[in-house]
Amino acid sequence: MKKVNEGTILVIEDDATMREGIQTVLKKEGYDVNCAADGLEGSRLFQAHPPSLVITDLKLPGKSGMHLLHEFMEVRPSLPVILISAYGTIDLAVNALKSGARDFIAKPFSIDELKAKVSEILKDVPAPEIKIGAIPTFYGMVGSSPEMQQLQARIKQVAKVDSPVLITGESGTGKELIVRAIHSESRRKDKVFLAVNCGAFTDTLLESELFGHEKGSFTGAVRQHKGIFEQADGGTILLDEIGEISPQLQVKLLRVLQHQSFQRLGGTDVTSTDVRVIAATNRNLKEAITAKQFREDLFFRLNVLPIYVPPLRERKSDIPDLIEYVMGVKCNSLSIDKPKVSDEAVEKLQRYSWPGNIRELENLLERVLIFSDSGMITADDIYFDESNEEVSERTGKLSDVLQDTEYRMIKDALNKSGGVKQRAAELLGIKTSTLYYKMEKYGLFEDRNQDNEITQ
Repeated sequence: MKKVNEGTILVIEDDATMREGIQTVLKKEGYDVNCAADGLEGSRLFQAHPPSLVITDLKLPGKSGMHLLHEFMEVRPSLPVILISAYGTIDLAVNALKSGARDFIAKPFSIDELKAKVSEILKDVPAPEIKIGAIPTFYGMVGSSPEMQQLQARIKQVAKVDSPVLITGESGTGKELIVRAIHSESRRKDKVFLAVNCGAFTDTLLESELFGHEKGSFTGAVRQHKGIFEQADGGTILLDEIGEISPQLQVKLLRVLQHQSFQRLGGTDVTSTDVRVIAATNRNLKEAITAKQFREDLFFRLNVLPIYVPPLRERKSDIPDLIEYVMGVKCNSLSIDKPKVSDEAVEKLQRYSWPGNIRELENLLERVLIFSDSGMITADDIYFDESNEEVSERTGKLSDVLQDTEYRMIKDALNKSGGVKQRAAELLGIKTSTLYYKMEKYGLFEDRNQDNEITQ
């Protein structure tokens, strides 16, 4: 595979077949590719992982391609953007180019046309700046506290070798950013990086996602599929939420780690692979081992190089820099002037325990920015989710306290399950239909959508 510029290509396309096709073509060319299925996810990925090139459809749910073009140009005027559309007209193309797009492609287009345009554009594109205002970042991570300095030093150490890494930490602490930093600092940085959320699939689908499958191996397997262990050969893979993998698949994963080879689902041929495996989880795997839910031998195989990500409450000295950084990103995204933040407001944010970590901080600051009507954010503008306050500090009816507790437990289960509602219902010991009713009751469908718009 050829060497390409640092950074990634961001592909934003709501048609799954088209999106996966573009991703496959570009990855075969050696590019690192992030994909989004709608405009909101595209905006989030743009902020979290600054790309070297954006390829976006014109008609998208959430935010249109033209809206994203203006948003991206506001932050990085020199960023090359290719707009694609099934409604190709001269007027549309001219309008896109006038708005700052580098190129316009009408669907359907050939693979060769796409590869040629991408190659030509990226030939002279420098690596993206990973800096907002005066706040420096380390691959999207913000903070200069002793905890963050130690974490960054650890990342640089483990990046030098190919041994497996196990990243542990609470939800919302930015574990995927750490994985991408390790990949970017490693000798594999010019190879493929792929990630899979192990809690988001059934056993059969997860096995297929990891190892691939042969045509006809299960209902719906209409063609051969290569799993990420095969697609990422020579690169790095992230097994996110590794604690959710079933005991049966744990055995197969252990075998791959031991022998660097595997068989596709429904196949007999043995395929060799050379990948750097990084696993991440917010579960306590030692407790899972005691409960016979996780294999001890797999834990030791993965835990060669452990990295613990401290929660925000353990590095509160980073909060002023995080406020500055997040406000800059959000104001660029919302196309508003950046307000000042009073010392009292900063102190109030530092006193809070942040159970949702950086994710919660981002959501809170975005809410404050949207509802603020002045150039100064004060302590009075800062208010926290009541479900995260201590029950002992509340007064009122017992029914109110019970509802608050129920709300908090449901939200925690959704976080632990990565948003997989069937898994969350199992953790709570209720039916999935009951969970849907309670999520509607407490407005948690809206909360989950907000969680998908975070940047760290």
